[in-house]
Amino acid sequence: MFTTILEHKPLIHHLTNTVTINDCANVTLAVGASPVMAEDIREVEEMVRLAQALVLNIGTIDADMQAAQRLAVREAGRLNVPIVLDPVGAGATTLRTAFSKELIDLGCTVIKGNASEIKTLLGEDGRTKGVDAAGDAIMDRESIRVFARKHKSVLVVTGPNDYITDGTREMELHVGTPRLGDITGTGCMTASLIASFLGAGYTAFEAAVHGTFVMGKAGEQATSAQGLGDFKRELFNAISLMTEQDLVEVTERVN
Repeated sequence: MFTTILEHKPLIHHLTNTVTINDCANVTLAVGASPVMAEDIREVEEMVRLAQALVLNIGTIDADMQAAQRLAVREAGRLNVPIVLDPVGAGATTLRTAFSKELIDLGCTVIKGNASEIKTLLGEDGRTKGVDAAGDAIMDRESIRVFARKHKSVLVVTGPNDYITDGTREMELHVGTPRLGDITGTGCMTASLIASFLGAGYTAFEAAVHGTFVMGKAGEQATSAQGLGDFKRELFNAISLMTEQDLVEVTERVN
């Protein structure tokens, strides 16, 4: 377990998609943080006021969720509660693309997406297929750095190698396994991990690096599992058993 997260036990408010909501809750618990999934507009602002970080995921977006996320991001901005945005499927439909850009304009601390989603947000052709990245999405890193500086956000571009930048600092992570793409929710869970580090007081860049690394490292540790069910179980086991010692290689690079 991660001592800093356990000591702070941050409350992570999720406005996330219904497909992976249970996995996001469990992965937040696995690293020592506390998840809450409060979507009703009658309580969403109040819950933001109790939280140490906010996760916004548009995977199963509808009008009610849009209204709740607008309220949440504005209240979080007012209170300086850090926000992690997962623009799931940006580029697949006009609705998803436009709403992702709206939330970014309102202010997000970390924006985490696959290459196709990020390319769309940069105004390029991301060729998103549903909520998955097109296989040939090529990123212009200078464009990513400019976007990060403009929006005062940390960008996390996930893929075979994950790329993270705040516009000045940057890091590429060579960790993970293709098997992470074989089960639903690893990207959503990565946003929860990043938020858990954010809520415990890590800087946005540190949280983005550490949360992304944890998912990749756990995937490597679970990859010998036989079937997909076993792989998912072992992925959660690896995350819950991970310690600061497992993060030494990336912590030294961040610092």
